[in-house]
Amino acid sequence: MADHVSGNRFARMARLATAAARTTRDVLTAKAREKLGGNEAKIAESLQPTAAHLVEVLGELKGVATKLGQFAALVDQDTLPEEVRKGLTRLLNQAPQRMNAPTVRAVIAAELGQPVATLFRQFDDEPLAAASMGQVHGAVTADGQDVVVKIQYPGVGAAIESDLKNVGLLARALSMGGEMLDGRGYTEEIAATLRRELDYCQEVVQLQAFAQAVAPWPDLVVPNAVVGLSSTRVLTLERLHGPSLLQVAQDPDVSQERRNELGHQLMRAAWGPFLSRRLIHADPHPGNYVVMADGRLGILDFGATRVFSLPFVRAYWRVIGARRRSEPLDILELLESAGFELRGDDRPRARIWLDELSEIVERPIQRDHYDWAQCRISSDVRDLARKHALTALKVRAPDESVMFYRAIAGISGDLRMLRAAGDYRTSLMAVADVARNYLIDDLQIPEILSK
Repeated sequence: MADHVSGNRFARMARLATAAARTTRDVLTAKAREKLGGNEAKIAESLQPTAAHLVEVLGELKGVATKLGQFAALVDQDTLPEEVRKGLTRLLNQAPQRMNAPTVRAVIAAELGQPVATLFRQFDDEPLAAASMGQVHGAVTADGQDVVVKIQYPGVGAAIESDLKNVGLLARALSMGGEMLDGRGYTEEIAATLRRELDYCQEVVQLQAFAQAVAPWPDLVVPNAVVGLSSTRVLTLERLHGPSLLQVAQDPDVSQERRNELGHQLMRAAWGPFLSRRLIHADPHPGNYVVMADGRLGILDFGATRVFSLPFVRAYWRVIGARRRSEPLDILELLESAGFELRGDDRPRARIWLDELSEIVERPIQRDHYDWAQCRISSDVRDLARKHALTALKVRAPDESVMFYRAIAGISGDLRMLRAAGDYRTSLMAVADVARNYLIDDLQIPEILSK
């Protein structure tokens, strides 16, 4: 790749728009040919150049563009054509257009004040992973510790600011259509998270908080940070050995039993910190997990963690309590207690929309067995939103919910990619039983869970 990520706002917007337009055109053409009875293999082959071009553009732009591609690879598994989805999956661990070795070594020397040869006994110039904001290299410290070193791409901060300005411009334009289309609070939430991700010193703080949050679940592990070899743009961590969750998900030799157990570990990693400490990992794509030989699941990349308000978390505890007792819930009242707002006075119609939505998103905990390989939650939610479009726009979620639903959608995508299956109702209740013993706030859990 070029040694510096382009930060030109209008050039970035133009490249992304052009790639999106080409992809849309080619996908629509392919679907039309499919309906007319065209050869499926030839149709799929025709989309390979489109997918390659899209991944190349998203990988080169880095920052927000790469993150959009990663998210699409997870949550659009049942809507994207197979060739496009396969291409986007590359962005989950090995994005194209990587930094060359001289640039990597120059960034480390500039950030840590000494050359790589002095700081590390061994440093691998070939990266282990390359993602949206930086790439990761294996190394051994001068005192013999096995580590990984994450190095931020030069210029990626300016590129993200350019992307945020473009998104902000769109948000301001939409806000002129009235309060139902005003998404400025959401864009500000996303912007704040992305800016935190650029500061690796802040990530160390967030990593340590997450390590404390998963401590009650010994089958989850967070690597230790090597603070003396870390800075704003360089982060050195204890190395956790094993394949990524993405590699395991794509390995046909992995047993269904192991896939199922990993599914429950993902549930613990997502819901445990949230229920006990109001904390969530908002970037849970499968490249951010390591499947270790001893059975533990390693968790990586803590730049996008988020602490939620008491009312927001308390609402989800109320869901758990009601489902445990098989009691009905007034979903509209519950969401309003969490900070949601109904803009308008048509409460009966809002209740119909929210009850139908709840039935879809709670499928994994409504039954004793759920097979994520057959999951249609994402597409069914989209269909429902189209059916109740005006009502859906009138129910405004709090700004903080953006990161929560990004996390839950990501975990759901992981589980589907993993093709896990099992009793997730019992799994969630078990997580709650442990979490209630490690609460850091007065969430009034005893009253909520009392039978």
